Amino acid sequence: MKKNSILLFLGIVMLIVLSLEKSQGENISKTVNQLKGLQEVPSFSPGFGEVFLPETKSKSFFSSEFELKKEIYLKPFHNDSIHELNFRYADKKRGFSPYIAPALLIGTGTALHFMPETKRQFRDFAQEHFAWHGNFDDYAYYTPVVVMYSLHAFGIKGKNNFGNMTAIAFKSFALNAVLTTGVKRWVREERPGGDLYSFPSGHTSKAFTLAHIMHKEYGEKSIWFSIGAYSCATTVGLMRIAKNAHWISDVLAGAGTGILSTELIYLTHQYKWDKKHIKNLDIFPFQIGNQKGLTLVYTF
Repeated sequence: MKKNSILLFLGIVMLIVLSLEKSQGENISKTVNQLKGLQEVPSFSPGFGEVFLPETKSKSFFSSEFELKKEIYLKPFHNDSIHELNFRYADKKRGFSPYIAPALLIGTGTALHFMPETKRQFRDFAQEHFAWHGNFDDYAYYTPVVVMYSLHAFGIKGKNNFGNMTAIAFKSFALNAVLTTGVKRWVREERPGGDLYSFPSGHTSKAFTLAHIMHKEYGEKSIWFSIGAYSCATTVGLMRIAKNAHWISDVLAGAGTGILSTELIYLTHQYKWDKKHIKNLDIFPFQIGNQKGLTLVYTF
């Protein structure tokens, strides 16, 4: 009897212990799951910008942490200086459309470059019917930029102020010179008159560079500004053929290079040449030994 009582007592103790262990195990498992939920990093769903925070009964204790994470992860991305660039005009919707015309002109000129018989036939036709020996083509390509500044002086403003318009014209002209000269020296095409460096036409390239600036600045005010500028540039190109200074391939490639140069500058120009930004520019004289000069300092 005494032995049975002891066994019954031990059985009751074992049941109590097992019950306590089961209860404690459930509590530990629940606590571990809550801690795992709290340690989860907010993750992005396929819909960019949506954030899911882990659910937990202890959320009130960590409310400040969740609010901080929510504020950080919901802020707009790409707020650095590179992504804040805001190109003007139709640049946001432009795509590749502005480059179709220069690509066709350069492509056609390059194709004709490898068709010597076609080039000669066109040259012979021009010389027979439109031969010309003047020097007006050496100055005519400046006409669009002269008209542009004249309009600005008379109060007919373009899309840019004087400073930005001048900076764009200068950079477009410089880029065009680099591109044209580089290709000339690489190709070394012989001119119809016998000299080298025929492809592409430098005069035509300059003319279309400045004509395209005129189009960008004043084309939306009136289509006639664009028509006049491109007509002038086309005339310069035809003069170069009639003068026996270039092949038709040179003129077409030069026209495309000029338009491309201007488009690239408008795409990358930062529009900082105005009164606000020019105030940040200082000019200081300096002297180092016998060397004297000027230092330009721009404060960002």
